[in-house]
Amino acid sequence: MSPVRIGLIRHFEVKHPFPTGWMTWNDLAAWREVYERTEVTPNPIDLGGIAWSRCISSDLPRAYTTAKAAFTGDILQLSELREPQLDAFRTGNLKLPYPLWKWVLRLAWMTSHSSQRNAKLSFMAKVKQVTETVLTHVQEDTLIVSHAGVMMFLRKELVKLGFAGPGFKIAENGKLYVFERRG
Repeated sequence: MSPVRIGLIRHFEVKHPFPTGWMTWNDLAAWREVYERTEVTPNPIDLGGIAWSRCISSDLPRAYTTAKAAFTGDILQLSELREPQLDAFRTGNLKLPYPLWKWVLRLAWMTSHSSQRNAKLSFMAKVKQVTETVLTHVQEDTLIVSHAGVMMFLRKELVKLGFAGPGFKIAENGKLYVFERRG
């Protein structure tokens, strides 16, 4: 019996630069709203010579555009494959540079800080739902196009289901990561 493969691809690079200078939480949230609607820079995708049978994508435009570049058939779009929607930080007029905001948010996420606990629980439930409904009984080679944060958690779930594949910290834009399960 041939192996079942899951291919994870992070969306193409977004054509919106990261913010510079000092910003409040509200400034960061406004930047992210623009980021969500910005076009991507398409690049060729190496599909590893695999004839993928189906494709599932986040329903955000950057992921769907990437999925259409990688797959010619019907693409199932799922909102569950979106990046987590962070809850507001009540920091008033506190201004930090973007790289520091990124670390503050990661720390709040990793420690399940009360400001992000509900967002994290909701996100983890969505990843678990996708795993249970889409991946647990998959019988055909399937591409999944999503976002860096989602891919880290999908990778963990795939390993739990007996798939083997590459490790990565932050997935590269437009790169295929293949996970395989025998039998």
